[in-house]
Amino acid sequence: MAFENLRDQLKEQWADLSAKVQESAAFNSAREKFESQTPSVQRAIVASAAGLVAIFLLSFPYGYLSSSSDYMSQFEENRALIQGLLRASRSFKTPSPLPPPIEGENLKGRISALLTQNRLMPEQIGEMQMIPHPEFKGIPATVVRNGVAVQVKKLNLTQIIAIGNQVQNMGPGTKLMGMDIVQSAGQTHYFDVILKVVNFGLPQIADSGSDEERPAAKGKRPSRPSKSDEEVPE
Repeated sequence: MAFENLRDQLKEQWADLSAKVQESAAFNSAREKFESQTPSVQRAIVASAAGLVAIFLLSFPYGYLSSSSDYMSQFEENRALIQGLLRASRSFKTPSPLPPPIEGENLKGRISALLTQNRLMPEQIGEMQMIPHPEFKGIPATVVRNGVAVQVKKLNLTQIIAIGNQVQNMGPGTKLMGMDIVQSAGQTHYFDVILKVVNFGLPQIADSGSDEERPAAKGKRPSRPSKSDEEVPE
């Protein structure tokens, strides 16, 4: 019933409004001018009016669509910014993938111990020379690089593979970056090998100050002098 009453009220209001418009002088003047035009002009006027009405009606959803596209672009920008912040926070909390660098002499000692574990004779272990400033593409200059070239003589293929794998797995940051193999002089199944081992590391960040320079913790009261330390009045 309420819907029918509302519909009747709208019909009555529309009838009153149309009657007032038809009684107005401007409407009658415009209708007379329209009726005096040729049929082709009348059709053009009707088409223009219909086009204006259509544009007016379509302007509302177009405005909603344009505003929604703006909201989507803002959402994507904010999402990219949040993802970047999350990645930065995770990278800040994640420890460094590289350990502190190993000095050249320590690296030589580790390689010597590894070769000894493989039961090589002293005459099979040749010279160990430092590789000055090994350069590799894609590695930042902040990474410390210490390289050693190790000469090993008269190895068979099994020994070459075993020693190469052990050097490659010496620890994080230490890699076998090259291996030169030549046939041993006067031998058919033995080879002389030069292993190029490089250690990559990041220097540790020094503390801002020693424990003595740090301020006293809050809430800790200074110790009071003992009675023996107080001055005795004369």
